[in-house]
Amino acid sequence: MMVKSLLDICADCLAIYADNYLSDIRTLPVGLKDKLLHRMTSRGTVTDMNIGQLLHPGIQQLDLRGCQVSDLALRQISCPQLKMIMLASRRITSEGVMSLASSCPCLQVVDLGECDEVTNEGVEALAHSCRDLQVVSLRSCYTVGDTALLALADNCRLHTAHLSGTQITDKGITGLVGRCSNTLHELQVARCPNLTDETVRSVFTNCPHLRRFVFNDCPQITEQCWLSSMQNFVGQGKVQDVTWTIY
Repeated sequence: MMVKSLLDICADCLAIYADNYLSDIRTLPVGLKDKLLHRMTSRGTVTDMNIGQLLHPGIQQLDLRGCQVSDLALRQISCPQLKMIMLASRRITSEGVMSLASSCPCLQVVDLGECDEVTNEGVEALAHSCRDLQVVSLRSCYTVGDTALLALADNCRLHTAHLSGTQITDKGITGLVGRCSNTLHELQVARCPNLTDETVRSVFTNCPHLRRFVFNDCPQITEQCWLSSMQNFVGQGKVQDVTWTIY
C-alpha cells in the first residue's frame, strides 16, 4: 500500500477545513494552491467565500460542477490564461457569465449545462469576448435561443455544441452550420421542440466533418426526413454516431 506524503496529508486536511485558514491559503505558493484546488473541486468544497483565495492568474482549467458557487464566485475569477471552465449551478446567471467572459478572454471550453438562469445575454457576452471558444455546452439553459447561437456562430469557430433543452430554432442552426461548417464535429440538440426537418437537412448537408449528431425528443422532426438523411449521410467516412427519436 502506498503511504501518503506529509504534504499530501496536510493538503487533504486543509481541503476539509479550508474556510478556517483563508488568509493562510492566499499566501501559498502557486504549486500548493493548485494541489489544494484540485482536492477541493473534486470534493465540491469550493465556494463563493473561498474561491478568491484559491485562484491565481496562471490557472488554465477549472471544474466547478460539483461546487456550490454563484455569480459572486465568477466575479472573483480573474485568470487571463483560463482555457476551460465547467459549471453546473442554478445560482449562476448571465451577470456572472458576463463577468467571467470579460476577465477570461482565452476560454476555449465552457460548460454551462444546467445553469438554467443563463440567458441569451450571457452567452452573447461569451461569444464577443472569447473568440477562441471551440466547445460550448448550454444543455438545459431553457431560455437560450437563436440570438445567442448566432452570436457564437458569428464570432467563434465551434468544434462541439451541446444545445439540448434550449429554445433554438431552424434559423439558429442554419446560421451555426453556415458559419462553422468546416469546424463542427459534434452537435447535440435533443429536447429542442422548435426544430424541424430543416435542421436535419441543413446539418447533414453543410457539415462534412460532423461525426456525432444527437436530435432525439424533437417532436417536429419526421421519420421520413431521418430515413432519407440516413441513407445519404450516415456510414463509413460520414457521420458515425446519430441519436434520434421516431414519433
